Parts: sequence; structure tokens; C-alpha cells
Amino acid sequence: MSRGRRLGLGLGVAALLLGAAEAWFQAHPPPSVLDTPEAAGGDETLMNGNPWLLWELLPGDHLERGGHVHVNATGFRDRERGPKSRPRVVALGDSSVYGFGNDDGDVFTSRLEAQLPADFINAAVPGYSSFQALNALRGRVLALEPDVLLVATLWSDNNFDSFVDKDLLASYAGWEETPLARLRAVLSASALFRALDWELRVKPAGARARSVGWQVGGTDARTGTRRVAIADYAANLESFCHIMAARGGGVVFVLLANREDLSPVSADPAWAPYRDVMRGAATRCQSPLVDVPAAYRASGKSADALFLDLMHPTARGHSVLAEAVAATLEGAGWPEQPLRVVAPSGSPIAPIDRFEGHGTIKEAAGVRPESVALELELPPTPSALIVDIRDADGPTAAALGSIGVAAGEASDGLVRVVLQLSRRPANVRVGLTVDGAGDGPGSGDQRQVSAPLSLSAETLHARFP
Repeated sequence: MSRGRRLGLGLGVAALLLGAAEAWFQAHPPPSVLDTPEAAGGDETLMNGNPWLLWELLPGDHLERGGHVHVNATGFRDRERGPKSRPRVVALGDSSVYGFGNDDGDVFTSRLEAQLPADFINAAVPGYSSFQALNALRGRVLALEPDVLLVATLWSDNNFDSFVDKDLLASYAGWEETPLARLRAVLSASALFRALDWELRVKPAGARARSVGWQVGGTDARTGTRRVAIADYAANLESFCHIMAARGGGVVFVLLANREDLSPVSADPAWAPYRDVMRGAATRCQSPLVDVPAAYRASGKSADALFLDLMHPTARGHSVLAEAVAATLEGAGWPEQPLRVVAPSGSPIAPIDRFEGHGTIKEAAGVRPESVALELELPPTPSALIVDIRDADGPTAAALGSIGVAAGEASDGLVRVVLQLSRRPANVRVGLTVDGAGDGPGSGDQRQVSAPLSLSAETLHARFP
């Protein structure tokens, strides 16, 4: 057999094998699962990756530690919602708020909807920090026209982990524009590529994310990096207030509990500074605060009756939580009297985080995160928008800061936002991405970039045709 025929035969066999592998993986795809820190220990929550949210719930029905979970088409643990016909309350947070380990009907939002004349929508996602909750609010929740937000982001923000949310979101936003990302988008059409990507990249990353660091305390573990630095956490909580104040809505902060809150003697917990920040945000925003630890202690129930593990409430725990939220809302005269949050002036001053070993921004008392006011002239668009700022004189791969603009928010052609920046260069460019699918920045989205702008101005002004 000639060399050419042997080469042709080899290529033909290789093509047949690749075709067979492609057909097999089309019929047997890898799982769409990311193990969040809260779901460690063999209990998995079905997720899809998302560069704007990092991850999101996979729509459908499944069992989770024996509890039935329904996720709607929007990616929330909720039924499908039609047009708004009565007041709406949306809960934001992580797996404790989502209701990990409980049936849909036992989660506190379902109990509240049965008790009060309003829609209670659970938009919490396991592992979500305040950064992710803000992106979900701007990209998806505002379209539901909420009257009140229940903001219960704590455990994921305070968590010591192998990544920092702000840096990871910025890296994803920049990476989506690279040639490698565009190549990967093309290759992702292949089931064989997706299977290899799962085995070589996604699955090992999930294994590395299994460790839980939120419960760190005492003198032997005061090192490491929080997922959300305390100054960013303070700024994010007040961003919820600014967003809802602009819409005439309300914010209720929910101070989550854990098993140690029922212990007779408390150690020096790593989450204490973050609770202090939430209390401060409630004061500056003139918002109600639901003190869940106090409600759990007042219930007289044991820790085993209220918690599945260290921090996830049982069905009874969700019942007490619902009672505490209902009492707070009714105590404010809601829904007969609407809740109105106040947009606090100035920037919050974050306390010292004595547990933080090293971070990406300064944590000293009195040091505020870098921020910039941005005024955008935009044509009306029915799609959500993503605004980012990058160093005009340095590498363009990573954004210094980004923010979402909900669909319809630019209806009058002018949008004013405040961005938190990881650093403050002399000159920047403003990028605008039209997020037609509402899934974060991607290679198929339309994008425009402004001319260089000086950050010396009090307010940046960018115009997009």
C-alpha cells in the first residue's frame, strides 16, 4: 500500500472515530453542574455558567437533598410570572435564602406569599454574592417591577475563597473579547469539545471550590481573601438602595443567622464585621432590618430544629424567617403604605476587616473604594446594556469596573450610573455592550467603545450613537 493510501486510510479512520465520539457525546452530554461552596458534601445544585453572573440556576425540576426544586425560565426558584397585578417583593441572596434542602412550598418566600397580599419572588441563587445579586437585579429582576427588595447577601460575600468576585467578573468580561474566547465559542458547538472542556477545566474547578471558608474565626485563621472585600460589600449594599430609590421602591435588609447564633458563648466570628456593615447600610438607607438571629433565639427552638447544617434553615427555620419578615413589613404599614428607601449621600466608610489577610483594595478605616460617576447618552434599546470602564493607556483585557443597565432604563436617552473601580488610571475608555440575550457579555453581542476620557473630570460623559 502506498504512503498516500495509508495516510488517506488513517485520516478516514480518524474521522470515523471522531464522528462516533461526537455522536456519543451528543447523546450523553456532560452534566451542567457547578458545586457551590454551600452545596458541598454530595448535594449538587444544577447550574449553567454565565460570564455576567458567574453561574445561574438551570431551569427545570429536580430533587435536592430530597426537596423538590422548580426553576423557572428566568432562572429563579419560582413559578412563571405573568404581568404584575399586585405588589411584588423579590428576595436576593445565596443558598440560605434560596432554600437549599427544602421543598419549594417550605421556603420562606412561598410562605410569605400565602400569608400576605403580594407576590414574593425568590431570586436567590446558591453561592451568590452582592456583586452577583446586583448584576441579577439590573439584568433580570428589575424587569419584574419589584416594589420591595429583600437583600440577604452575607455568607458568600464574607466567604474566604480562592477567587475574588470583582476580579473574576472583570476577567470574564475582558476574556470574552479575546480571539481565544471567539474560538472557544465556535468549538462549543461540538459535543466532543464540551465533554473534554468539562473533564479538563470545569470539573477540576468545581472540585477546588468545595471548601467552605465562611465559618473561619479565632486566632488561627485570620488570613486569606474574602470573595467580596468589606469596602465593596458596603458600597454594594447601598447600590441596592440607590437603584430602588430611583424607582420609588423599598429595600429591607435581612441579617441572616447560623447555628452559632444559638450558642450560649460566641467566639470571635469572621462574619461580625459584615453584619455591622449591613446594619450601617440599613441606617444610612433608612431601611427596615430583619434581625434573624434575634428571631431564632426568640422562637425558643433548638439549633437542630432550625438548621439543616451550619447555616441552611430547615422548614421550621424558614417558617420563623417568614414570620420575622412579615412582622417587619406589616410593622412598617406595608402594603397599605408603600416602602420608600432613601438613597444615601456620599460613599460608605467601611470598617477595618481584621480577618482579611490580603485583598485587592485598601481596607483601612476611612478609605473609600474608588468610584466614578458616569453619564451616558444612548439610543433607546429594548435590551439590557452592560457598561464597563478600561484603562485607555494600558492593557484592555480586563475591565476596571462594570455595571448593568436594565432594559428600558435608557428610554429617555440618558443614563446616570456610579461605577466602583479596582483602580483609578488617568485616562479610560467606556465600553457599551448590548446584552440581547440577558446572559452577560459574549462574543455575539454588539459592542461600542468611546474615545479616551480623562478621569480628572467630576463626571464622565460618553455619547453612543
